[in-house]
Amino acid sequence: MRYLNKIIFLNSAHIPYAEVKLDGNVHFIGTQGVGKSTLLRAILFFYNADKLRLGIPKEKKSFDAFYFPYANSYIIYEVTRENGAYCVVAAKSQGRVFFRFIDAPFQQDWFIDEHNVVHSEWGRIREHIGSKIQITAQVTSYEMYRDIIFGNNRKHEMIPYRKFAIVESAKYQNIPRTIQNVFLNSKLDADFIKDTIIRSMSDEDVSVDLDFYRSQIKEFEQEYRDVMLWFTKNKNGEVPVRKMAEKVMNAYRDLIYTQKQIGEGRAELNFAEKQALHEIPLVKEEQAKAETERERLLRLMGELQQKYTNERDGLIRDIGIINDLLKKIREKRLHYEQMQIEEIIKRVSCEELLIQELEQVRNMKSELTRAYEDVLSKYRLLFEKLEADFRTFENSQQARINARNAEIAGKQEELMQQLRVEEEKVRVTQEEKAQTVDNRIRQLRDEQAQCNLKLQKVKYEHPHQKEMSDCEDGINELRKKDKELEHSIRQQQGEIKQLRQDCEWKVKELKWEFQTKMETVRKERSAIEEQLQTLDALIEKRKGSLCEWLEKNKPDWQETIGKVADEELVLYNNELQPQLVNKEATLFGVSLNLTAIERSVRTPEEMKQERDRQQAARQLCTDRLTRLTEEEGEAVSSLEKKYSKQIHSILEEQHLMEAERMQIPAKLKNLQADYASWKTKGEEWKRGCTEELQAQLNEIGHRLYVAEGEKEKHLAEREKLLKACRKVYNDSRTELRKELEEFVAGIQQEIERMKQQTAERKKELKQAQENELNGKGADTVTIRKYDDRLAEINKELDYIGKSRPQVLFYERDKEELFDKEPATRSRKKELDAKLVALDERFALKKEKLQVQKKGADEHLERIGKELHLLEDGLNKVDMFRKDETFCPPSVIEIGEKPTRKNCDVIVEELKSLIVSTIRKTEEFKKAVTQFNGNFSSKNTFHFRTELVGEQDYYDFASNLCEFVDNDKISDYQKHISERYTDIIRRISQEVGGLTRNESEIHRTIKDINDDFVKRNFAGVIKEIALRPLQSSDKLMQLLLEIKRFSDENQYNMGKVDLFSQDSREDVNAVAVRHLLSFMKFLLDEPGRRRLALADTFKLEFRVKENDNDTGWVEKIANVGSDGTDILVKAMVNIMLINVFKEKASRKFGDFKIHCMMDEIGKLHPNNVKGILDFANCRNILLVNSSPTTYNVEDYRYTYLLSKDGRSNTQVVPLLTYNKIEK
Repeated sequence: MRYLNKIIFLNSAHIPYAEVKLDGNVHFIGTQGVGKSTLLRAILFFYNADKLRLGIPKEKKSFDAFYFPYANSYIIYEVTRENGAYCVVAAKSQGRVFFRFIDAPFQQDWFIDEHNVVHSEWGRIREHIGSKIQITAQVTSYEMYRDIIFGNNRKHEMIPYRKFAIVESAKYQNIPRTIQNVFLNSKLDADFIKDTIIRSMSDEDVSVDLDFYRSQIKEFEQEYRDVMLWFTKNKNGEVPVRKMAEKVMNAYRDLIYTQKQIGEGRAELNFAEKQALHEIPLVKEEQAKAETERERLLRLMGELQQKYTNERDGLIRDIGIINDLLKKIREKRLHYEQMQIEEIIKRVSCEELLIQELEQVRNMKSELTRAYEDVLSKYRLLFEKLEADFRTFENSQQARINARNAEIAGKQEELMQQLRVEEEKVRVTQEEKAQTVDNRIRQLRDEQAQCNLKLQKVKYEHPHQKEMSDCEDGINELRKKDKELEHSIRQQQGEIKQLRQDCEWKVKELKWEFQTKMETVRKERSAIEEQLQTLDALIEKRKGSLCEWLEKNKPDWQETIGKVADEELVLYNNELQPQLVNKEATLFGVSLNLTAIERSVRTPEEMKQERDRQQAARQLCTDRLTRLTEEEGEAVSSLEKKYSKQIHSILEEQHLMEAERMQIPAKLKNLQADYASWKTKGEEWKRGCTEELQAQLNEIGHRLYVAEGEKEKHLAEREKLLKACRKVYNDSRTELRKELEEFVAGIQQEIERMKQQTAERKKELKQAQENELNGKGADTVTIRKYDDRLAEINKELDYIGKSRPQVLFYERDKEELFDKEPATRSRKKELDAKLVALDERFALKKEKLQVQKKGADEHLERIGKELHLLEDGLNKVDMFRKDETFCPPSVIEIGEKPTRKNCDVIVEELKSLIVSTIRKTEEFKKAVTQFNGNFSSKNTFHFRTELVGEQDYYDFASNLCEFVDNDKISDYQKHISERYTDIIRRISQEVGGLTRNESEIHRTIKDINDDFVKRNFAGVIKEIALRPLQSSDKLMQLLLEIKRFSDENQYNMGKVDLFSQDSREDVNAVAVRHLLSFMKFLLDEPGRRRLALADTFKLEFRVKENDNDTGWVEKIANVGSDGTDILVKAMVNIMLINVFKEKASRKFGDFKIHCMMDEIGKLHPNNVKGILDFANCRNILLVNSSPTTYNVEDYRYTYLLSKDGRSNTQVVPLLTYNKIEK
């Protein structure tokens, strides 16, 4: 039987010295404030070792200050056990109370000297106790102390203390707690009772670790919300987070691709700049050659134009002369036709015949008038004179006419000359106009021919064929590039996966190597620690040991007894009581040759040195372990960095490739659009060209029609002008002729008058002659006929004489003009043909030279543009490089990249790219910020939400790409679903484990109720009953609901996906709702650490005291009078202590414990005996206090407490009854 047997006070709590026996019921009596509660608290401290649960008022001194005011203040507890008592010493060191265990009954002289002074030095006390008695080191941990007393000693370090246990239980806490509750008269509630009952069933802690679930589920809402974001669709059927992530990824890939393009663009610019500097001198040289060629062509064109002008002027002059000649022929012919030259020639040709006839008529008249010659002669003379006068008059008048005719002829000649001048002017002017129109007509016909040729070419031409071919090549190249990039990305993903696997394998190998090394070191350290424990134990046992005695009394003992004595069992044994005897060199009377034993014996000093060495070796091992741990961390970190660097490098390439591949659809679309555009442009060009050429042909036709009309107009105008000139001439000539005719008419009138006068005179003469002849008988009629005929012939001959010059002029003109007209016309035709040929040759040569000049001009213009482009490009490059917006100092130029693009194109592309990069960077950051807005800083995926530098954004996007590309959300989804589904299963299992004990709890409660009925010695209490009810704990109810849910879905729990959107949505919603509720409970009650078996049910009491029935309640309070209330609480607590105590006693053997009641005076004397019997029959001893004594025979010990003159408490035993207690 084990129990607390005695408590001794030394200078403690104003008690100089007192021994209180506790091996039976004890009663302290004394007035208020004398120290009764002080003794009860000291006894309670033995059981609970909890200074805060002793009932010391806050206004009083602390436990340490009150019970241990001096260095020599002690409380000694003596504990009885089967093989002898031991002591527990409570003392204070460095301001804190500690315990020591002494494996022997209490002896007063250990602590008090012969002068009744209590030792203050522990060394003195140890000397008095002696080395034979085991004394433990200080136990400063109160928990460790309780573990020692109540036998929670399964740990290795508790082995030396196992002998000091009064009971053996890992779950002993209810014993001191119940004892404490009885003393403090605490309210008795169901939780305490339930806990006691449950612990009485098993040492195993059957509970739900809420801290575990708190750590597991505290982030559930966050994790569930974070993962659900990747699956929750909006009203448009889209998943916003995925869309935002895609936006971030696209922006990131576009951005890094743009930056790659900028880098490549800078390299291309370097190459283009170098090429431009190389090409400029060559282009300038080519420009000089082109200018020389252009000047040569201009010179040739000038020479050709001059030669053409000279030749054409000659031909036009010759043609003009011929035209004048032909005109003259026309005019002459017209003139001769108008004068009826044929008739004149015919009449002139009759001159000879007329002269002959004149002669004949004259002869005939002469024959007829020969007889009348005298008359005839006379009249002939008269006639001749009359005729002569007339002729003279007529000649004078004819002279006047001739003079006037000459004058008029001169004027006509002037008019003719003027006509010719005017006609020449008209001809030249109109010829030039006609020539211009002819040239235009010829040019238009050439243009018409060219247009028709172009129209034919357009039909068979394929414009933009190169561009379309380039587009097709680009499309094929992009598709090929897409496949190559897809293959490369898959290859890189494989490389990354392989690198990660290699890294994991290498890390495992590395850790295994280090763990092997560390395990070796740990084993080495464990071996050293074992040696150190042995050494420490031996050194600790050195005090009073044989070794110590030999050191003092037996020099060189190492060479004698040291060689044969066992270190631990003999040399360091302190119970051998060695003595010196006279038998030297013997061992129990036996002489030994010790030189034959080779053994080195360690002295205590050597042992300390060995301990120091071993401690140093242990420290070395610890240092080596620390170093190995650090080296392992560094090696793992280095290895991971090495692989991470490789993976990051490949990832960067992969992201660039992904970015480039991401651009391909847009580029492909653009190229396809370009192809379609070029095709459309080609068709539109053909249609446009055809329409344009047709329009040009129509326009040319119209212009040709207009030109030909203009030519006809010019010809008509020329004729009109020429007619006008001729009209002026003719009018002037007519006027002259009219003037001449009027003049001649006037002369003719005078001549006619003279002629008439002459004729009348002749008539008169003829009549006179005829009369005279008649008178002489002449044939006057015949003579008259001859005279008339002679007059007619003379008149005709006179006309012929006048007309003969005209005939001569005609014959001359005929010979010189009319006969040569065909040759003249042939010559004109020849000259016209030469002119046309000349124009055609000139046009061809001119066109050829113009084509060459146009080519030279275009070539020169092209070279000029190329040179300008190169020089302007270099200027733009220079300005670009000086502009820190585009070329900040931090930019590193990276080599050259061959390109066919010019500097200015590259500069503009770079500017556009850099400006777009700024915009894209802002859009990218905005997209990242928008995406991050969905997640808290402690999000499930460890997305960084506080991004500072630009690199942070890039790293974020890179990680997001990896996250999405590797479908890590599915891993999270699967992991979280499995984890929380497992949590639901575990809750179900653990709650099931709790509820499985329900029947045993009910049985235990029944046993308690039955025990009260069987062993109730307090007559006033008729009934104390307990009953279990369903738990009202909402958390417990929730967990029970979770268990039911799990049981209902036990066959498909493995298929539960908290994030699925399928037909299991209702089940998922219930699971999530349960988990969220569970999480809320855990967060709302952070101090609630466990859900014990006690939480599975509700416990109620019922107490009947005489006629007073409490009914079923959860707390025992105000059952009856104060005394009855205390009695009930004490009885229940005693029963509860017994539940646990009986189980412990079955395991370890019987033991007794104490319950302290400071309010025993409130109990009726009859109830005192009842409660004592109630406790004693269960091996529970009561220690009570009251102001006066009563029921003396019911207590084994009664102590009187009083104060002496120095206010010290005197504890005096009054009565002792040695009766056998029940």
